Amino acid sequence: MTEVELKARVDDRAALAARLDSFARRGQHVIRNDEYWGKTADDRNKIRIRREAFLAPDGSTAKTDILVTYKRKSRITGADGVEAEANDEKECVISNAEALEAFLSDTGYAVQLKKHKDVEDWLVEVPDGTDGAGTLEATLELCAVDKLGDFLEIEILSPTGDTAVLSALHGELEKLLDRAGIPHDKIENRYYSEMLRDIALRT
Repeated sequence: MTEVELKARVDDRAALAARLDSFARRGQHVIRNDEYWGKTADDRNKIRIRREAFLAPDGSTAKTDILVTYKRKSRITGADGVEAEANDEKECVISNAEALEAFLSDTGYAVQLKKHKDVEDWLVEVPDGTDGAGTLEATLELCAVDKLGDFLEIEILSPTGDTAVLSALHGELEKLLDRAGIPHDKIENRYYSEMLRDIALRT
């Protein structure tokens, strides 16, 4: 799968949630704790181990998952110069991370970065980027990221990496950003890992 994603900074979390309610359907509330394993802090070939806790309406934990993800990261640029991520994403669910963590540790990997996110998501159908009448599901995630603040992440998972399709989906991301009422100057092109590393270097 190819993940096409755009993220932007959010000034008013409550107002944005109300706006998203007006055109998208509410999904899940999930807490995500990520560990990025690499051989060095600058290693681009990191493996992410994510522990997710899905919250019930009363705030209790309804379900937990452990996901292992590897991304080949790249960027695409729209005709108006707006950048988005286009990542070749490999992901699987595991029942226990201990064996993988032991293997990574014994082969020279270590946790280079940790990230905590509190996420509420909304879902909406968009054209699939082909000439047909197919659709894909876009996810709009309102994220509170420790040390960084609030962001809106808009993501579409495409079954193809075709350049024309990804370009069309890039356009759909921008349309959704406009519907959310977020100006393009709020778009954040840096990866969270880059922003968190910058903070660590300043402290």
